[in-house]
Amino acid sequence: MARATSRPESTRRRQRWPDGYDPENTRNSLITSALGLIEQRGFDRTSVQEIADQAQLTKGAFYHHFASKDDLLRHIQEEYLEAQLAAIQKIEADSDDPTVRVRELIRFSLTSVAEYRAHVTIFYQERRYLTGDLFAEVTRKRGLVEAAFAGMVADGVARGVFRADVDPRIATFGLVGMCAWAYQWLNVGGPLSVDEVARQFGAMVLEGLTARPGS
Repeated sequence: MARATSRPESTRRRQRWPDGYDPENTRNSLITSALGLIEQRGFDRTSVQEIADQAQLTKGAFYHHFASKDDLLRHIQEEYLEAQLAAIQKIEADSDDPTVRVRELIRFSLTSVAEYRAHVTIFYQERRYLTGDLFAEVTRKRGLVEAAFAGMVADGVARGVFRADVDPRIATFGLVGMCAWAYQWLNVGGPLSVDEVARQFGAMVLEGLTARPGS
């Protein structure tokens, strides 16, 4: 199973302190440790001490970077959502064809399940532990992702590319649910590549969405 980690260090500007301390590497080590432990054991059965121990760091280092275990959970969930939002912006910029956009949404959704499998597992199984402002912010970003999906479907309906009797919100629930649940069964080393699974999903979805002449 592919293990998701925090965003590659090469994409960030790293800063080393004069004594050799690397804040970015420390933060990434804590996130990677938490991803593995929480995915396997669950949020409530994973302690801050265990996360720090597996990262070979101290609890003091943990609390230097995160206000609490809840704050770390919020960060993990937002990291996945922010990757989705960035991909959606690229899909929208690359094509204005509703069919191409939906096909690319499906492909990205499945490849992100493979790349961010631990994030996705934690997102769907552990988000109930977030409360208050932390829950509100994650919910807001999740709403942006779902709104973008629905907007692409609605655009296709408005332009006559997709069926007029399709409710974009219902189509979005179906798309998101179908792709997200793949974290339970998608095998990146299996006989079908992720791209091939995405192709088959896209064929099924677009067959149902595409308007027919005279319909």
